[in-house]
Amino acid sequence: MNWKRPLFLTHRWIGIGMCLLFALWFASGIVMMYVDYPELTYAESVAAHPDLERDRVELTPFEAARRAGEITAWQSLSLAMLAGRPVYRFGAVDGYSATVFADTGEPMDRLGEQGAMAVAAASGLRSGPAEPEHLGLIEIDQWTITASLNPSRPLHKVALNDDAGTVLYISDRDGRVVRDTTGRERFWNWPGSTVHWIYPLAVRQFSGFWLQLIIWLSVIGLVSLATGAVIGVLQLRPFARNGDCKISPYAGIMKWHHIGGLCCVVFIATFLFSGLMSVSPWGVFAPATSPLPQIARYQGQLSLRLSDFSLPAAAGTPIREVNWLYLGGQPYSVSTLASGERLADFGPDRQPDVAARISGAAAQLLPGSSLTSLELLESHDDYYYSRHFMRQPLPAYRARFDDAEATWYHINALTGEVVNRLTRRGRLERWLFNGLHSFDFQFLRDSRPLWDLTVILLSLAGLGFSVTSIVIGWRRLTR
Repeated sequence: MNWKRPLFLTHRWIGIGMCLLFALWFASGIVMMYVDYPELTYAESVAAHPDLERDRVELTPFEAARRAGEITAWQSLSLAMLAGRPVYRFGAVDGYSATVFADTGEPMDRLGEQGAMAVAAASGLRSGPAEPEHLGLIEIDQWTITASLNPSRPLHKVALNDDAGTVLYISDRDGRVVRDTTGRERFWNWPGSTVHWIYPLAVRQFSGFWLQLIIWLSVIGLVSLATGAVIGVLQLRPFARNGDCKISPYAGIMKWHHIGGLCCVVFIATFLFSGLMSVSPWGVFAPATSPLPQIARYQGQLSLRLSDFSLPAAAGTPIREVNWLYLGGQPYSVSTLASGERLADFGPDRQPDVAARISGAAAQLLPGSSLTSLELLESHDDYYYSRHFMRQPLPAYRARFDDAEATWYHINALTGEVVNRLTRRGRLERWLFNGLHSFDFQFLRDSRPLWDLTVILLSLAGLGFSVTSIVIGWRRLTR
């Protein structure tokens, strides 16, 4: 009995401390199935750009770069409209950026309030006659916590005053719309992602503290579950001495907790464990190498030679944005159309066979290893698929290598752009996090509402079990 008492006490008091959080996790997970954390999706990003007015572009990319400053090792270049004027945007690897108006060559230092209002007014995300309202220049708020927005800060917060209650966040540095939220998203994300991820701004802005909080709450939750599972098995009574079948020695809510816990233990364990894996604790999924030099070899150029670039040929439909890239050392452009389609233009005098170019350049991603296969994906599968706001274009090539990390690259088959990299650790993370936590299995994704029913029923089972814990804990504390 000496070793059982600490076991029971550990489970009791950790359970009392964690039961409410368990219930909130399961309930908020159901909300998150249908309302994502606010994010500017690909379709919204395309809609946010007005049609490019090509006839107003007076400068070439090279001429514009001379007005951008002393830095010449630019890594990215795009052309779009900004506040009714065409503008070049340059980006460097270290996060430094520059914006130059393509009609006059005037560099833009800061967008300013009037510029932000002009961007909001011209955005395709605006609907209705109401005038936008500037809500201030901010560094961070509840809906712009993510570190991916750091290069764009500070942000202009502009309300469109439409029926959806849309609010745009516009970078003061380059004038891009980087995030949008609606009234529905903001309302449901409080009982959804904010609870599920423990994402209040007061906590999440301290990223190191937040990370450790998630890790140790998950670990403590797993300890509570493990001790409960051991106790649950020890307390099973298949047959009482009088011969009557009596599985549990408990009655009432304690019996529900005992039997329900044993029935749900595997699902709840995978839920807690996969939640822990979502933050890659202690760097377990961190790749051993950086993809940046590999992609640079694929492109065949470490930095842009801006004298190589010119405007693409006029398309039959309106263009929203132009990006300039390299593929195997050859410069080309990718135009984003109003429909969202992306078209590659290698110029009239260059080989237009994108497949041949990709095949030749892919081997340079990892020249010290062999390219074991280059397969064309016409449909999504368990490793390459769109989920939530993440868009994975089709068709795409999957390049497999025999390097130490067993690297896979996915490449847009129409434009030659690298979509993502998956190492062995990345594929393991896909199953231990997305697979176990969100049930992102292809046979379920392709069979909705089977996925919805499966996740909701399991979440309700976990919620019901958590409620029994809350009742038992409350009785213990108020006894």
